[in-house]
Amino acid sequence: MSTIIVSCPICGGESVPKVVTERFEYKGQTLTYPNYLIHECSACGEAIVDKKCLKESGRAIRDFYRKVDGLLTASEIRQIRLRLGLSQDAASDLLGGGAKSFARYENCEVIQSVAMDNLLRLLDANPRGLGVLENKNKPQTYKVISTTMVYHTKCDKSKLVVNNG
Repeated sequence: MSTIIVSCPICGGESVPKVVTERFEYKGQTLTYPNYLIHECSACGEAIVDKKCLKESGRAIRDFYRKVDGLLTASEIRQIRLRLGLSQDAASDLLGGGAKSFARYENCEVIQSVAMDNLLRLLDANPRGLGVLENKNKPQTYKVISTTMVYHTKCDKSKLVVNNG
């Protein structure tokens, strides 16, 4: 830990780095985060979280929220994607969520929707379902077959379209 003293953005006093253990609560559950770096002002007592620590703890907090809400964690999403044989970009394109969505899910920058979570669980349980999604935008081929139908004594010619795709 560096001992760089910075100015307090609130009062202009000296802010000194300090390592603490921080607790975060969500829906009655608690996450304890050790080695939480803050800059504490000796004049006004204000504590500002270190930027790098804020980013790292934010990732841990988002995975904590996922666990509490019963969603897949970042590492579980990555494991499912790899089992399906998809890159992050391919998963984003095929499953939706926007460009780079899987990179953001796996880096704990964004929490996936319940719908995306459910889709991943279904594909993990039945990877063959991926074929349905991969084929959804392929052009369909059709054949026209002539048939003759007989109703009592009347003959009626019609055409039947068959999907071969």
